[in-house]
Amino acid sequence: MVLGGTSGVGRAAVRQLVAEGARVVFQGRDRDRAEELIASLAKDHAHFEPADLYSYGEVDGVIASAMKRFGRLDAVVASGGSFEPRPKPFVDLKPEELALYFETRLYHRLNAIHSAFNRMRDARYGKIVTLTTDAGRIPTPAESLIGGAAAAQIFMTRSLAREFAVHGVRINTVSISLTEETPSWERQQAQLAKSSSEVIVDAFKKLEARAAFGLCMPEDVASLVVYLCSPRSDKLSGATISINGGTSYPAY
Repeated sequence: MVLGGTSGVGRAAVRQLVAEGARVVFQGRDRDRAEELIASLAKDHAHFEPADLYSYGEVDGVIASAMKRFGRLDAVVASGGSFEPRPKPFVDLKPEELALYFETRLYHRLNAIHSAFNRMRDARYGKIVTLTTDAGRIPTPAESLIGGAAAAQIFMTRSLAREFAVHGVRINTVSISLTEETPSWERQQAQLAKSSSEVIVDAFKKLEARAAFGLCMPEDVASLVVYLCSPRSDKLSGATISINGGTSYPAY
C-alpha cells in the first residue's frame, strides 16, 4: 500500500515496487494522474483508491482494501500530505497556526502507522515506511514547527520499532530535503519565478547550491523506500535514513 502515490516520491515508489514484482494499491486525490500511472504499469499490478490522508477512517479503509484484494499486507508506505501552512519564521506565526503545523505534518502519518500495524501484527510480519523532512534533524530557517513535527515522527520511529518488534513488524523512516519534481519543489520554483522574499525560498536556494551530489529525484528516494519494503531489509527497524544529495549530514 502506497499512500500519496499519485505524485512525487509516492508515485516513483509505486513504479519501482511494481517493477520489482509487487502488487500495489495506492492512494491519492488525482484520479487522472492515477489512471495515467496504472496504464503505464504491468496489468493488474496497481490499483487506485481515493482517500483523505487526514481521515483515519478513510486511511483504514484503503489499507483494508489492499489487504482484502491481495489477501495479505507486506508493506505500507506513508507518503504525501499537505504543504499548508507554509514555512515561516516563528516570530511571524499566529496563535491559531501553531497546532496546524503538527496536524498537517504529523497526524496523517499516525493514521497510516496505526492502521497498518493493527493489520500486520496478526500476520506477525510487515514493513511500515514513513517519509518526513530533514528539518527534523537539521535546524532549518522558517521550519521550526515543521521540524518539530518531523522530530516527533523520527523519535516515534525508534520507540515504535521496539514495541512492534515482538509482533514481527518493522518501521523505518526516510528523511528527505528539497527533492526535484515533487510538489514541494514545484512550489519552490513558483516562488523563485515570482522573486519571492520568503525566508524558506532563500534557504532552499542555499540548499541547492551546497548539494554535493545534486538534488535528489523522486526515483532516488523511491529506491530506498523499495529496499525498506523488501525482505532484504528484514534486519532493519527503528532507523531514520536521510537521502538529500549531500545538502546536510545529520548525525546517525
